Amino acid sequence: MEETITFWLDNKICSGFKVSEIGRETLVLYRDKYYVVVGGAALMRGVRPLHYSKTSMPTVWKKAMKGILPPAAPVVDYPEDEYLPVTTSTKKERTAMPKNTVSISDLSEDQQPVIKPAHASAKKSATADLKPVKIIQTVVAATCPYCSHKQDLPFEKGKNGKPFFVACVRCSTEFAVRFVPVTMYQTQVAAFK
Repeated sequence: MEETITFWLDNKICSGFKVSEIGRETLVLYRDKYYVVVGGAALMRGVRPLHYSKTSMPTVWKKAMKGILPPAAPVVDYPEDEYLPVTTSTKKERTAMPKNTVSISDLSEDQQPVIKPAHASAKKSATADLKPVKIIQTVVAATCPYCSHKQDLPFEKGKNGKPFFVACVRCSTEFAVRFVPVTMYQTQVAAFK
């Protein structure tokens, strides 16, 4: 019976079947992929777990699966906690800002701020008065799937999104059309016999 190994993979605990072992490294089969597990966690390649398929597996592991172990396999000393997930929390502390203790009454007359009435200096900018223009689309272009003729269809005919039939003005063949909202309405066409 195959031995089951539990290990860390992508921030979760998984259980796979032990296939082979070289030193402290264990080859584990999990969901049709082979993972190298050391110290209870899958080895990583950058930010992703290192995994192999049967065709991409290194020769060392292929031989180990057949029972042929490497002559003097170097034993790599992995720290136990190096491959286990590390929980971190970043707490930002707010620095205390010194409060301004000077009041307006403490300032001399020439240092006091000048307060102007709102109506005197308030000028409306030209951009504040502009409102977005609503563009109303009246026609939607459709291309015949049979002869590639492009024709304009009235927007009102299919604005509800349901498909309808149209006859091509060039080849007189009927095809299905549905309006699709993108930034502008476009059509999807379907040929049928």
